[in-house]
Amino acid sequence: MAVPMAQTERGDIPSFGELLRQHRMAGGLTQEALAERAGLSARGISDLERGARSIPRKDTLAVLLDALSLPPSERSALLAAAQRPSVRRRSAVAGINHSNPVPLPVPLTPLVGRDREMAEVTGVLRRPEVRLLTLTGPGGSGKTRLAIRIAGELAAELADGVAFAGLASISDPAFVLPAVAQALGVREAGDRPLVEQLVAMLRERDLLLVLDNVEQVVEAAPQVADLLVAAPTLKVLATSRVPLHLAAEHRFLVPPLSLPTSSASRSIEDLGQSEAVSLFVDRATAVRPDFRLTPANAEAVAAICARLDGLPLAIELAAARVSVLPPQALLKRLEHRLALLTGGARDLPERQQTMRSTITWSHDLLSSEEQVLFRRLAVFVGGCTLEAVEAVAELEGGVGIDILDGLSMLVEESLLRQTGEADGEPRFGMLETIREFGLEQLAAGGEEAGVRQRHAGWCIALAEGAEAALWGPEQRRWFARLEVEHPNLRAALGWILDGGDYETALQLASPLAFFWYVHGHLTEGRGWLDRALATGSGLPEARAKALAVASGLAHAQGDAVTAVRRADASLALWQEIGDRGPGLAFALCQRGVAAFWSGDVDFAAAVYDEALTLFRILDNRPWTAQLLTNLAAVAQSRGDYTRARALAEEALMLQREGGNDWGTVFSLTILGDLAADQGRYEEARQHYRDSLVVAMEQRDRWQIAEALQGLGAVEASTGEAERAARLLGAAAGLRNSIGQSVPWFMRERHDRVVTIARHRLGNARFDAAWSAGQAASEAAIAEAILDNPAPGPPPAAGTAGMGLSNRKVEVLRLVATGKTDAEIADALFVSKRTVGTHLTNILAKLDLANRTEAAAWAVRHGLA
Repeated sequence: MAVPMAQTERGDIPSFGELLRQHRMAGGLTQEALAERAGLSARGISDLERGARSIPRKDTLAVLLDALSLPPSERSALLAAAQRPSVRRRSAVAGINHSNPVPLPVPLTPLVGRDREMAEVTGVLRRPEVRLLTLTGPGGSGKTRLAIRIAGELAAELADGVAFAGLASISDPAFVLPAVAQALGVREAGDRPLVEQLVAMLRERDLLLVLDNVEQVVEAAPQVADLLVAAPTLKVLATSRVPLHLAAEHRFLVPPLSLPTSSASRSIEDLGQSEAVSLFVDRATAVRPDFRLTPANAEAVAAICARLDGLPLAIELAAARVSVLPPQALLKRLEHRLALLTGGARDLPERQQTMRSTITWSHDLLSSEEQVLFRRLAVFVGGCTLEAVEAVAELEGGVGIDILDGLSMLVEESLLRQTGEADGEPRFGMLETIREFGLEQLAAGGEEAGVRQRHAGWCIALAEGAEAALWGPEQRRWFARLEVEHPNLRAALGWILDGGDYETALQLASPLAFFWYVHGHLTEGRGWLDRALATGSGLPEARAKALAVASGLAHAQGDAVTAVRRADASLALWQEIGDRGPGLAFALCQRGVAAFWSGDVDFAAAVYDEALTLFRILDNRPWTAQLLTNLAAVAQSRGDYTRARALAEEALMLQREGGNDWGTVFSLTILGDLAADQGRYEEARQHYRDSLVVAMEQRDRWQIAEALQGLGAVEASTGEAERAARLLGAAAGLRNSIGQSVPWFMRERHDRVVTIARHRLGNARFDAAWSAGQAASEAAIAEAILDNPAPGPPPAAGTAGMGLSNRKVEVLRLVATGKTDAEIADALFVSKRTVGTHLTNILAKLDLANRTEAAAWAVRHGLA
């Protein structure tokens, strides 16, 4: 049925919505029926017909035209209506004096990156129910530039386009509506209130209004809400360092620019793909046309961008310095960022010409109590928990506000970020550029010494609380927590030692030694302990303990001389004190380790026995188990495999009972070594794999290297020379990264398997495989060993499209050849449980009933 393009009862030419309704009704369709036919929502059809959205998007228009099946003339008429603003909106509104809206500013430099943010924000704004979206983020994060780009992208989709109201120069909320009126081209006339004139102007406008820099006049937000209520087709895109806190508000936190990945093998192309590096190069080229990213400067540029947290304004200010400072020199001067990040373009607002001015603008909007909390939080490095803030920020007299409320406000003000969770608790952190400003404020307020003292006290309490827990069932959680808090622990140690308080430094450093040992921070840990022990200060008990743990870190790096010297000094102090408790037992253990690693096996055995006796008397099961493992290593070195195995198995039982994962790894590795020495390679492989799984979870690079070396030895002994070379190279790379060498008691076996693999491959192939292993990350090595064992035949053509991974195809192949789960586990370097899981998934995927059907299916598809 034809629908003439007649005037409505008001005499206007029909709008798109009115024509759409006429065509729908002429076709006998409900809104729901048309929505289903077009693949749209009934709400969307209703919005178009009511004029809540006056013109559709191009893709929406296309599906509507197809769904209505209109003849050519009516199709053309509806197309024309979709591109024509309604006469009623175009006609002058009675009593209002207005001109054209203020257009979007035209940026003088290109917007670099932000593709993801563009897609996400425009997608949100296109939703009919979204009326107000606020871009939030710290100063210098690029909120305005992003808003202009988004508005420009959406302008063509809106009948009345966009208007831009810049509020940066306004400090009185009363002037916000006049600024909006000016942006819309509305001039006050007569005695009619301005808000009425704006509402009359906007009531039927299909318009996006950009409000830029709302934070200092946020009290005017209710007026924005009034405009949204009165003008149902108006949308507002705001930029603000703080949310507007309106019911209609949707928020989008503008993140820093993407930074390069931390891969050790990243190329110039990899670095150049990051948004932050791309911006730096773009702005550097503007001041120095011959600037290029090269092998000589690429890493420095990437480091600069990382030090500046990916903040666009900071990167632009730094890049401008390239005219006189090459990136390498610029990086060296970034310790004090704020002094360097000046000299922005003169046509920028004054608050954006230096980073300090940008942050000051936000800081000055805080209440005095919020400013106190902000500057005290700057003492934390790498973030903090609510518990830590409560412990550190509450100096005498307090902060003056509830801590949680204060943190929430600082997050909303974009001076603090919620950076994730640890142990189920939220963590908060500052961008480093903002933290530097906070430290300046802390010093200026005369509070630095007091706040740093409380921060150090919190770190000591954390370290002492972790010390005992690191040997029990909560070990993994505490290792992870210490790794997260490591930047804070470093900062506290540095401040304590710089102040000459060596006794307090020993109090903090000693409990951290086991964490440094397990997580491979050997050189760093030794450095802190050496500084704390250098002057001979401290109580005898504290020094004796520190000397013993320092001995352990020294032997881990193969420094036998220092390990013996430190252990002897510790023993002398304990004997002088007259202590026969855990301190002496631990020092004896460390002296035994130092002796064993120096090759004095008999002395080590005697000292181990004495330490074991003391730990049994003290009923210290974790260290009893550790001494049993150490004695197993002694027995192995003497060729007494029966005793060694018995000791290692007893130790493993105790460690598993106590939930000591680190000790479990240690015992599993010893058992793997014993099995390999006796030619039981499958047993050895299983022990090493089990050890590797736990070591990876613990992030214990030392034990990861031990397991990789053991697996490499097994592969070399079973004819897999190339795989052996990769594993041995990976172990060597990890050892190099923590400054550890192969100990004497493992050197003979290591050299023997290297010789075997090199002989079978030849020098060139061996060196290539070794280098590939050295270059691989820990995660890549673990994946290769545990998930992707030595490659078998490619999947058969008949499995294409079945959705089976190569690993599941290999399981099917082995099932078809009659292998048991244990045999498949050995062949694929996985556990029997993993094989069972794979087989269950395969049966479900292929709709098979049992293993027999799976084997038959594999045969039919050419897998066996």
